[in-house]
Amino acid sequence: MEPTLDILPNEGKTETITKKLIRQECDICGEPAHYKHTYLLNNARNNPASRAYGRDDCSWCEDHCSFVCKEHINKREPPEGMGWCSTFPATAGFAHMFLYWINIAKKEGA
Repeated sequence: MEPTLDILPNEGKTETITKKLIRQECDICGEPAHYKHTYLLNNARNNPASRAYGRDDCSWCEDHCSFVCKEHINKREPPEGMGWCSTFPATAGFAHMFLYWINIAKKEGA
């Protein structure tokens, strides 16, 4: 049997990742999104494949979503087998729905 190592390769190594929070873009034109449309599978409350399965209030559930700008607010064509559920505006209360992190730099240490 091979002897165990007191220090493993790369043990103690550090890295610093710099991230940037950016806004979702309109799925149609690429402009900053102002609305988020959510969609649910058909018969969602009774469909085990849906995130709304067995729920009374499914207005916060989504099986798919799309982001649109002010100009395209009325473009809410659900994917096949789904129906529209809710539309959320880009307001302070829903800002977290419109932002996501991207890595912009990575620095490795000893």
